[in-house]
Amino acid sequence: MHRVRYRPGVRAGVRAGRARAIACSPATVLVAVFLLGLGPMACGEGASSSPDVAALAPPVLETTGVVEANLAEPILGTGTIAPKKTTNVGPRVDGIIAEVLVDVGDRVKAGDPLFRTRQVDYRIRLQASEAELQLARAEATKSRNDLERARALHGKRVVSVEQLEGAETRRKIALARVEAAEAALDRARQDLQDTVVTAPYDSTITKRLIDEGAMMRTMMSAGNPVVQIMKIDIVLAIVFVPEVHLPYIGVGTPARVHIDGLEREVESEVSILNDLVDPRTHTVEIRLPIPNPDLTIKPGLFVKVELQPNPRVARVLDRAAVLGFGGERYVFVAEDSRAVRKSVRVRDLDASRVEVINGLESGELVLVGPELAQLTDGASVQIAPAMAEGSRVDL
Repeated sequence: MHRVRYRPGVRAGVRAGRARAIACSPATVLVAVFLLGLGPMACGEGASSSPDVAALAPPVLETTGVVEANLAEPILGTGTIAPKKTTNVGPRVDGIIAEVLVDVGDRVKAGDPLFRTRQVDYRIRLQASEAELQLARAEATKSRNDLERARALHGKRVVSVEQLEGAETRRKIALARVEAAEAALDRARQDLQDTVVTAPYDSTITKRLIDEGAMMRTMMSAGNPVVQIMKIDIVLAIVFVPEVHLPYIGVGTPARVHIDGLEREVESEVSILNDLVDPRTHTVEIRLPIPNPDLTIKPGLFVKVELQPNPRVARVLDRAAVLGFGGERYVFVAEDSRAVRKSVRVRDLDASRVEVINGLESGELVLVGPELAQLTDGASVQIAPAMAEGSRVDL
């Protein structure tokens, strides 16, 4: 076996080569970068490194302003068609329903008969009341004659004072009985008339709840009517809108009403604004009248309403300048070349604009640009000269 011998110069060159190979291995470079935080390393002779100046420069951003605009924003709501009037009609007197004169779908005029209670009992009561009145009047006539005679005899000192006073009392009683009999007769006549129930207004029959032969009492008629009628030559769109729109609507606010099943929109306006806000749904009720002379619009139909309030002055901002979600919305403003975060409350208007509720004043400038999402509070920024003079929002 031959042993290779190296000369001193050759041995030093080999050692230097091995050192360079170790220093330039990938593992060695990664360990050095990770442990020492050094910049890129160059292996071999003549290698050098230089700092990335562009990475240290602050981002260049633009500004956009909060501007005032006349905002005519439609308010949308949904609801249901309701009749102008609804009445559950029951009997006016106790008795058996003898005849129901209408059916569902019938149209009646004010005063048209709807149903009739059996009349025989009330005719008998009327006859009895007439007889009672005749008797009371006869007694009143006799008491008058007795009083006149008593006064004449008292003048001749034939009748005592007590007897005269008795005659006067009987006269008063007789007159009172006449008045009571007349009232009873009027009541009997009214009861007989009330056996026939008529329509209180022009209407359509929407329900028939009782047939002939049913025994009805007036004390139960409110909860158990015979028929239901509705006035629908004018109907109402009853609509609920979110309470946030309450400051912008009122009686007289114009609206367009779209009714399911109809191919046309109806122009109307708010006629009633309910003062009660529903605490569960946080909505407010409004009512809009709709003429319906041909009765084609039926109660119960679904409606969509577009209210058109008067324009109002609003603070509007470019949506791209607002960051965050939900209740945590914020913007950045520039102060002394640094970004300052400001919390804001905004409301979406459309795909490109928001309305500023609070947090910013009209004319205030905020930052906007591609690098806006990477900003942190207090970071250095540069303002693009072309945009520093004004707002980039065009309305």
